[in-house]
Amino acid sequence: MTDDELWHRLVDAVGGQLPELVEKFLTRILPDPAYAESGLTLEDLRSSSLSSFSAMLAVLGESGPDVDALETFASELGARRARQGVPLESLVRAIRLDFSVLWDALSAPGLGADPALLVKKAEVVWATVDRFAARVQEKYLAELEEIEGADADLQQQYLTQLLAPAEPSAADLSRIAGALRVNSRSAFLVAAIDRNDSLTVRRRLRARPPRDTPVFTYDQGHHTLVIRPRNVSAEERLSFPEASLFDGMAVAVAPHASGIGGVRTASSAAREIMKDLPMGSKGVFTLRDRWLSITAHRLAQVGCDPELLVSSALGRCTAAERERLLEAARVFLELGSLVATAERLACHRNTIVNRLSAFENYTGLDLQKPRDAALALIAVGR
Repeated sequence: MTDDELWHRLVDAVGGQLPELVEKFLTRILPDPAYAESGLTLEDLRSSSLSSFSAMLAVLGESGPDVDALETFASELGARRARQGVPLESLVRAIRLDFSVLWDALSAPGLGADPALLVKKAEVVWATVDRFAARVQEKYLAELEEIEGADADLQQQYLTQLLAPAEPSAADLSRIAGALRVNSRSAFLVAAIDRNDSLTVRRRLRARPPRDTPVFTYDQGHHTLVIRPRNVSAEERLSFPEASLFDGMAVAVAPHASGIGGVRTASSAAREIMKDLPMGSKGVFTLRDRWLSITAHRLAQVGCDPELLVSSALGRCTAAERERLLEAARVFLELGSLVATAERLACHRNTIVNRLSAFENYTGLDLQKPRDAALALIAVGR
């Protein structure tokens, strides 16, 4: 018999073992959490596995129309797995497993295949599986892009409603949370980045597993908001997955939003912090970092800058004395200790006491009283 005849006989023999091939495949694939914990039924996996092996064996044994049938099934499988939320890497791993199971069957000692024939045909088998895998991936990615595009459009519509000038009602908030598939009572991380960095963040989000916690992005003016429900922690400090989204850029993190209704206020806070950052800033910034600057700027915008109170009061002393008093006040406000302030300025403690007393005489602000210290901090602590 010719090599082709021997090969066709071998492929036919393996075709008679399809149920066994399917069971071997299932035994190997089910330990993968992406399949074991997915919504895929065993019937679905068994049926698709049977169709995969049948289509590949048809191509190996024949040619022509069977290649088209293989690619048609591959397209259907890729699109279906994308809709079912199976991660692409798990899908590719399953296809590689097809090759392993198929090759084990072709080279089984019980079929008595000529080793030389197997070596000769190994490339054909791999090329068939590779063609199948390429088509599955192509259709998977196309379907995923279509799904994500449709989801993104809907998300933007609901985020627009959430962040609109008119405050949503409780019923609206419940409907928006349902549409976004989040718990309306969750805590939410709300952050703002420069809009020029939004493309980088969105690329990083697309690289994450589909089953990861959802993250929403929304462009507002010169900034992009990043909104993410938080299941465990409600603190401002970012988790590692959260921080990795913003690596190499500036991000303003608002105080956490308690419930989806709090996202509106948190969004305003995040943008306010972002607007306060100096040009070229990088890293994570919170209200704790920027409250002093924000407060001073906001008061100045309405003509209530506390610095005017201090500067006008100190206008009665010499320039040299003014600098000494301001220096002592700033360091004391930073350290909160007379001894530490004296050590920082390399002078006696009594000198600091005298300077702070003089500062109080001029301005009326006793820096050891919290209320006066807060006003002085806004006035001179920037």
